[in-house]
Amino acid sequence: MRRVLPLALLSAACSLRPWTPSVSVAYWGEPVPPPRAMPLPSTATVSERWRLPTEDPWGRYSKVTLLTSLDSMAPDSELPDVRDLEVVREAADAAHHVAQTALPKGVLWLVDLRGAASVAFGATLSLRAAAPVSPVLTFNNWPDASGMVPAEETLAGCVQFAPKLDRPAGGAADALERHPVFMLDSWRLAYRDDEVDEDTYDNRYGLGSADLPSPVALREAGISRVMYVVEDLDDTDKEEDDLNGIFLAYQSHGIGIYMVDLKWLRGLERDTSWPRAFVGRAMWVRPRVTILSSPWFYQRSLGGFGGFRARPIHVGPSSPGRGGGGGGG
Repeated sequence: MRRVLPLALLSAACSLRPWTPSVSVAYWGEPVPPPRAMPLPSTATVSERWRLPTEDPWGRYSKVTLLTSLDSMAPDSELPDVRDLEVVREAADAAHHVAQTALPKGVLWLVDLRGAASVAFGATLSLRAAAPVSPVLTFNNWPDASGMVPAEETLAGCVQFAPKLDRPAGGAADALERHPVFMLDSWRLAYRDDEVDEDTYDNRYGLGSADLPSPVALREAGISRVMYVVEDLDDTDKEEDDLNGIFLAYQSHGIGIYMVDLKWLRGLERDTSWPRAFVGRAMWVRPRVTILSSPWFYQRSLGGFGGFRARPIHVGPSSPGRGGGGGGG
């Protein structure tokens, strides 16, 4: 089994945000915060904090893969204090503004930010909103001193933030009134043009059709819109590669995709009319070539992303994309 090194060694692994479609090359993120000594909880403790009630219909999609790494770490391991990140504070502030409105019904939230910022958004919205919120973890990798992407940063977010989880009280009908918020890590497909050397652990991963609700499942839950949240629309003009096929499938079933950023959300007023707010935010997703259909991407990954048998895949409205698998999932 691969040995996990103390996270104190991890902070220098990736100092700046890499390019992805959800965060363009024009935008350089903040450095990974330095590690900070803090009590390191167990996997069971943090998993219980984020585990959705069994009656919650969105609980089946939540992943604890990243959280299980806590039990493999030395007691003196340290995590970065992600609360010092500006994007984390902005995400929490945006969620606070959204919570002051009457949350729009029939909306699936996909929050595709730096991992810790997505966690801050989901936790804050669940704490502040009057309506019940279901925050769903999608993180499917593992931290490592030689990892390509800073999974320790997202892990720290899960440790340092805690949601409010309301148990559905009125059976299936009440459960369908919940507001699902799926938290994604925009680092997951990073460094796509780089060749992975033998000393680097490829802990990237992709989300596939099994990781997000199908169009039929959304329709059955009364979902007709997807709110795709990115950091800055000035630097982002399309969805991440692993979401292209999934969004095409949603679109083909009449589910609208709407793209917003943190600045837009922070400008919401308490009396926001969501029907009017949606105007101008719709995006039309088109089939396009992604890294998931590129043989060069898998060859450059040395078998780390998706395993040694990984192959390019076809994505389209009739065949939602499957991710390459989790680097450490």
